[in-house]
Amino acid sequence: MFSRKGRPVQNKVVARRMQEFFGTLPDAHRADPQTVARRYASALWRAENPLTVRRPGLVDGKRLSRSRFYVGLSVGGGADLESVTKRVALVSDTLLLSHESSHRFHEIGRHGASSLSRSARVPVHNLSYHLWYGIHCPDLDALGKWVLDAEPLLRAGLAWYLPRFTTVDYDGADGPPADSLTRNGVRWWSLRDSERHDQVIDYLVRDGRAVDASGAEPLKSQFVRPVLRIDLPFLDGCSLRDFSEITVHEFDAYARFRDFLRQRFLDLDAALDDTQSDRELTKLGLEIKDQIWSARTEMETLRRKRAVSVTGAAVGSVGAVLVAVYGPALQAAIAALGAGGGLWGLVHAATENSSRPLRQDKWFYVWALQRAGGR
Repeated sequence: MFSRKGRPVQNKVVARRMQEFFGTLPDAHRADPQTVARRYASALWRAENPLTVRRPGLVDGKRLSRSRFYVGLSVGGGADLESVTKRVALVSDTLLLSHESSHRFHEIGRHGASSLSRSARVPVHNLSYHLWYGIHCPDLDALGKWVLDAEPLLRAGLAWYLPRFTTVDYDGADGPPADSLTRNGVRWWSLRDSERHDQVIDYLVRDGRAVDASGAEPLKSQFVRPVLRIDLPFLDGCSLRDFSEITVHEFDAYARFRDFLRQRFLDLDAALDDTQSDRELTKLGLEIKDQIWSARTEMETLRRKRAVSVTGAAVGSVGAVLVAVYGPALQAAIAALGAGGGLWGLVHAATENSSRPLRQDKWFYVWALQRAGGR
């Protein structure tokens, strides 16, 4: 679950691939989200495309995964990557996002015949052709911004994006014309790519709802569908970047809240009608809201105690030096003051008011998200 450096890692394969990508992303390119999106798509094409790559990749890992909490969503119909990410990441181990082939096509790069002819999986009849590839998504700028904002999640193997690739055979070196997909272009391998792509998509998300399943296990429906419907106002004002950083930095609390949501969603009776189901989700939403208030009260109490603990920490440091110099005699004198006050009371406050146990609580995670949103 954690790397050698103490960083949380959910899916090691995804985390390693994403860390490789961000490790080679120049700082200068981060200022241009569209460039980030193109570099990301190019990196995934080189590592995942079935035309030239033989070794298993991220797509194969998802396709062969037996994890009930590895969820693949194709986002379309007005749904945006940010809102879906923040919601479904609350219940998934690893979240795979993609777009539909109906979205706009963006050319990314080219493979010449010489490189493809070495692959036995590609029949090359005319070595003068060029195979262009691109992805389907509504907006490259928005995709690049999502990659940057979700970077902590991607590096931890909690989420990733699978581009919807299309390849175009064009007889020329200057690139395919703008209308080549509909008039002059011939789609090579698009069906094969589509089938492989669709094997890892569990649901199609439209208008905030998972409306279509592609062979998904029924168990996934019991936590994916509710999390897209339930009212979670603590997410509304929290940016994706803040959500990603808080989720990774407060991973223990996040994991506990994730287990809590899964359990409550799985407890919902699948036989309930829409009205009954909405009522149960509303009750759960109110429970979460109440617990956020409780967590806020605890944090205010801790903040007041810290006024004492800061002083105690300073006195404790001085006391530690004196004990080191004067030995057991000073320890006995401090103990004689008793636990109720004086020097020992301040030292005791400094050690007892640690926030670590609270930060591991699932409600601290939700409180932190709401606080980040300024609500």
